[in-house]
Amino acid sequence: MWARVLRTSCALIALALIPLACSKDDPRDQAGPVVEGFAKAWTSGQAKSVTDAIQVAAESKQATAALADFKKTLDVSSTKVTPNGEVTCLDDEALKNAVKSIDPKPQAICRQQVTVLLDLDGLGPWSYHTSVEVYRTGEEAWRVHWTPETLHPDLSATTRIQRNRDLPPRASILDRAGKPITEDRPVFRVGVEAGKVTAATYSQLANLVGVNTANLKKRVDAAPKTQLVDVIVLREAAYSNVSSSLDDVPGVIVTEGKRSLAPSSSYGRAILGAVSVATAESLKTAGPLAGPTDDVGGSGLQLAFQQQLAGKPGGSIEMYDKESDSLTGTLLEVQPEPGTPLQTTLDRRVQNAAEAVVAGQAKPTAVVAVQASTGEILAAANGPGVTSFNRAFVGKYPPGSTFKAVSAAALLDAGMVEASTPVECPANVVVGGFRFKNSHSFQLPVGTFQNAFAHSCNTTMVERAAQLDNDAMPDMAARFGIGEKWDLGVPAFSGSVPEPRDLTDRAATMIGQSRVEMSALGMALVAGTVASGQPQKPVLLPKEKPGGPVGEKLPDSVHKDLRNLMRAVVMTGSAKLLNLPGEPVFAKTGTAEYGSADPPRTHAWMIGFRGDLAFAVVIDDGGGGGADAGPVAKRFLDLAPVIK
Repeated sequence: MWARVLRTSCALIALALIPLACSKDDPRDQAGPVVEGFAKAWTSGQAKSVTDAIQVAAESKQATAALADFKKTLDVSSTKVTPNGEVTCLDDEALKNAVKSIDPKPQAICRQQVTVLLDLDGLGPWSYHTSVEVYRTGEEAWRVHWTPETLHPDLSATTRIQRNRDLPPRASILDRAGKPITEDRPVFRVGVEAGKVTAATYSQLANLVGVNTANLKKRVDAAPKTQLVDVIVLREAAYSNVSSSLDDVPGVIVTEGKRSLAPSSSYGRAILGAVSVATAESLKTAGPLAGPTDDVGGSGLQLAFQQQLAGKPGGSIEMYDKESDSLTGTLLEVQPEPGTPLQTTLDRRVQNAAEAVVAGQAKPTAVVAVQASTGEILAAANGPGVTSFNRAFVGKYPPGSTFKAVSAAALLDAGMVEASTPVECPANVVVGGFRFKNSHSFQLPVGTFQNAFAHSCNTTMVERAAQLDNDAMPDMAARFGIGEKWDLGVPAFSGSVPEPRDLTDRAATMIGQSRVEMSALGMALVAGTVASGQPQKPVLLPKEKPGGPVGEKLPDSVHKDLRNLMRAVVMTGSAKLLNLPGEPVFAKTGTAEYGSADPPRTHAWMIGFRGDLAFAVVIDDGGGGGADAGPVAKRFLDLAPVIK
């Protein structure tokens, strides 16, 4: 039997079972440090430390091998072993029946409980209690008596342990109606068995699935012969096109599975992001429970909200009989915790329209749509093809004449013009020593400011630069929300309108040139401000990162005139192709010069609104606003629903 050696007073010696309880040779005082030393050795994981703590060669070898196997089998990343409670020792009667494997017969045997805290990669912490037994024979030093029970009290020489891990389904990213945009869809994982790869394998895979064969060869050469090396994951449609041919590629093995995916590989890719097998880089932000074989978010919202969407893995540690391989017990069981869906403001109908539009483009194109009254982002598409670059949110472009919506607001607010004010529109004009001209040097007879705006007359606008204060344009831009700090869950650029350096710079700023930079999202919100009269912060994640109004509403007179100006662009000006049946369209074209070529290269812009749907189109190096961005905007409006 085990009896506790009391430390109270010598008056209690008669009750103790070890006659040395109050002597200088109290075995507890000697056994405790030995247990503590072994706990430190186990914690360190160093074989030499364990050997030094145990001292008996045979037991040291068993212990170091068992601890190493335990760590590998359970995928232990860290260990902490802490003694707790009192040291207890065998009384004289119990010593007579002590462990027979200890030879010569021990003079004293003591035991102390320890708490073992393991950090299991991909499962989390596991804490349990076990006991460490120590003994002394004759005048020898105290030693640890190693047995399988030292490792875990339920283990024995006839049992083994096994770790299992289960991943919950990844939660969906939802549209504004709460319906899944991303969800588990069938995929086919194409891999190769390293030892069966031939030269033909590489050439055939390059032709069939377009893999980088140089990179694949490096990974194959570094892998054991029997290891399966990942090549590519294909959606069901893509796999069906090459499945029969893949069957003939040497060493190829295909396994079927599921992955959280959008409807297509390009659908909302730059915002929603992508899920793929973890890399060293993506694991850095995937959370403490992500493993190297897991599918994790690699970009966009899938990356930013990886831990929320992935949930928590579960698993178990089971014990089996070595001989029969039958389950004898479960040491740990952790239930997987499903991820939490992520609600967005995206409207599937509007997003579908934007996706269809950019898919048919030859040059890089972004289409953004927002709800004018709330700033909620209804759609953002980048194309053509599959791209993770969110041109719609972070692409920085001179906005060209679309920025005249802001410039006109500054002139109207300052009382310098009204929509009906008579103005001139010469082919060119010199401001601050620099000659500004209209596109293709067109000119108009004397007419209203509204007519000059409708035809995107640069000279009418820049001639009024001298009447504005130097901070007038940056101030009006700020009133539209340009330059605000946005927090959408993914990076986004709200625009930049620096204070002009001089009169020429001020004039260039008024037509969206010089150092003015805007994103398509920023310009969609400018259109939304003209539609509603109240600037709004953009909103993509209504629960996590709500938006709201930016500053004050536009004065009623300015708001009314701006709407009339943008309607005139459609009725009689440079965006007449948007004069569509039904709900009226309001718009502004833009042709933004960039670079040093002569003639300069241009980006094509179109912004506008219809009902409560505000939009922006930008085509990188795309030509003219009306001629090139106009047809894109028209097709988008033809496909998109009217938002009221």
